[in-house]
Amino acid sequence: MSLVPTFVDLAAVADILGELGNEVGALGVSLCCDPAVAAAHMEELQAFDLIAQKQRGLAALLRAECPVAALAALGLDELKLRLGSSFDRS
Repeated sequence: MSLVPTFVDLAAVADILGELGNEVGALGVSLCCDPAVAAAHMEELQAFDLIAQKQRGLAALLRAECPVAALAALGLDELKLRLGSSFDRS
């Protein structure tokens, strides 16, 4: 039997997303410190960075008092495009 929460603390979700973004970013930096790894896996390391940016961007949106303004300030065009349509419907 699963318990369905009646309330989700979006600030806590934002904190977790922010922490994950920082951890993924730190992992990518750590791997970049090895020149052989960096040379052999540049695209994968860039993917780590993009994942971290998206997680931190989503965290910022969840924390924002005005999600529309936060979306406009978001530096990731892919997220703006994907999330912008959901704001347009509201």
